[in-house]
Amino acid sequence: MASAGAVIAESTTGVYGIRPSDSAPSNSSISSFNSQVCWQPTMAQQSQESSPAAEPFILKLPHPYLTAYSVTNAAAHGQPKTYHIHLSAAHANGNGIPPPTPLHHDGLSFGDIAFLAADSIPPKGDNSSWARARRSPYVTVSWIEDRPSIPQLWLVAYALVSLHPFAESLRVLFSGNDASSLISELYSTGLFHPHPQGSNASVAHDGHMLLRGTFWQGAASPFGARPVWVPNLDASNKPITSEYPPYPFQVAPSTQFPALPRHTMHPARRPKPAPGSVIYSRWIPHLQEHFTMIALDHTNDEHLRLFNVWQNDPRVAAGWNETGTVEQHREYLHRLHEDPHVLTMFAGFDGVLFAYFEVYWAMEDHMGAHYLASPYDRGRHSLVGDTRFRGPYRVSAWWSGLMHYMFLDEPRTWNLVGEPAVTSSTVLAYDFAHGFHVEKLMDLPHKRSALMMVNREKFFTLSPFVWDGEKKVRPSLDALAKL
Repeated sequence: MASAGAVIAESTTGVYGIRPSDSAPSNSSISSFNSQVCWQPTMAQQSQESSPAAEPFILKLPHPYLTAYSVTNAAAHGQPKTYHIHLSAAHANGNGIPPPTPLHHDGLSFGDIAFLAADSIPPKGDNSSWARARRSPYVTVSWIEDRPSIPQLWLVAYALVSLHPFAESLRVLFSGNDASSLISELYSTGLFHPHPQGSNASVAHDGHMLLRGTFWQGAASPFGARPVWVPNLDASNKPITSEYPPYPFQVAPSTQFPALPRHTMHPARRPKPAPGSVIYSRWIPHLQEHFTMIALDHTNDEHLRLFNVWQNDPRVAAGWNETGTVEQHREYLHRLHEDPHVLTMFAGFDGVLFAYFEVYWAMEDHMGAHYLASPYDRGRHSLVGDTRFRGPYRVSAWWSGLMHYMFLDEPRTWNLVGEPAVTSSTVLAYDFAHGFHVEKLMDLPHKRSALMMVNREKFFTLSPFVWDGEKKVRPSLDALAKL
């Protein structure tokens, strides 16, 4: 492959299955969505309650469960909102399996977010962790009778983070039986954190901090050791229930001599997932669809056909230079299947495949020769084969989803890297929007590239998992991006 940049040209010619009408949500629906479920840190919004949703807010679990839940306001008109999470058979597609433990709790509810009164908010000049916590929106979670389980509180956190995706943190107050023991257990998962203490012991520090970034890292995920969005499934997409400690660190040399004069020392890598298995899945509320990635199966005729069609599309070939016959592509994919440093995958929305990705370990890749790679740094190559899946409202889902997978699959991964051509303004703009910066310029034999980099802390601080409603991604102010 000659190019490491993503191919996302705005061509109107598609090459694979798509729904009859696939357009961006209307301005009115996006405005409604933002007013109902998004929090923007402005003073005007701090003084207002969010408007009631016109219909239930739908949440779904990722694969292989796909369980649907509705978040509804049960309060009478004019009364403070009281939200309940219920199973929603009307929105279930019937293809999932029941979760191993119930996540809904009929006696569990939460209110609307609110802010402290103006005279109780710390001054702007105080940026201590205590002051930031006091400025965060707060919400009360209540239950009657039995105390909820940790998985049931995880579902509430999922609802809160999805309803208020721009809130970096929420201050949560618990009200119900045995709350103290629940809080202690929640702290042990990392999903909730104690309210920071102020410099004055007499100041208020009520509530417990739900951090958006720790939620998206998988804290308190209810289905085993791996975060819910990166399931451990077999080739038939059934959960692998046996669990072991994290894959150990062990140095393993690799050499490509004499084919290439390349010798590398790097950590031993965990075996690849089963070909054909779902390796990432996330419900996208603004699309009302699941974004999913599956491990490519080079022995699957349909996978091979799709790869061959896309690589022979002139638009894709201009960036990848991998045109060829079915047999040549069979050999290409087989070679990558045997290469432990590369994982190939397809991506789709609700089962309709539209893109192909290659995820690699940077130390064993040629990228490792251009910067001081850390042992678990990863990079990716991307192409969108079906250009009808274009536009920021879709790219925001899959661009962040691919990055999310790379960080979650190996918790020791600190940096993600890329090498798009410096002339790829659209690719660069999407990278910048998701936290990347230009580390330096690289003059490769076939192009001048930008070494793009983003670290784990920055990505999860931004948590760029929601479309902001803009029709066009903004360019960067980075001076190197303009060279």
